[in-house]
Amino acid sequence: MSFAPADVNTVPVGAKLVEGGEKSCPSARAEPGALLIGVVGADGIVQPIPTRLEIDAEFVEQASKAGAPEARFRFAGRCVEGKCKQWTGNSCGVIEKVLTGMTEQMVAPAENLPRCVIRGTCRWYSQRGADACRACVYVVTDQSKVADPA
Repeated sequence: MSFAPADVNTVPVGAKLVEGGEKSCPSARAEPGALLIGVVGADGIVQPIPTRLEIDAEFVEQASKAGAPEARFRFAGRCVEGKCKQWTGNSCGVIEKVLTGMTEQMVAPAENLPRCVIRGTCRWYSQRGADACRACVYVVTDQSKVADPA
């Protein structure tokens, strides 16, 4: 089971990663400078990448040849807060929607905290702690490849 809120990160986050007290967006677009943080498995569950892998323009170009990279990979970038359509005024609405959806659909969170290269700066972790981490593996940023046609 995967969750994909509409219009996730429709604002480009830029190539620079977080500095100082800034937070990371764990559901960013594939763009040069973003971190590759996971690969979407055949079961729709994100398998975290155990090391920091910064992507470049060539990666984005190659990955885009098979469709939206966000349907097959998870990326992290800088959280742009109020410049993002998912910002609620004081927090990220994505993880709130995911956690609510999991409760409503009775989806069990991951048993253990998955490995994570951005946990220390992650916006979702800073908002919801371990609950966010256990739900994170179910978030596919772009579900155009897996969504049922209407």
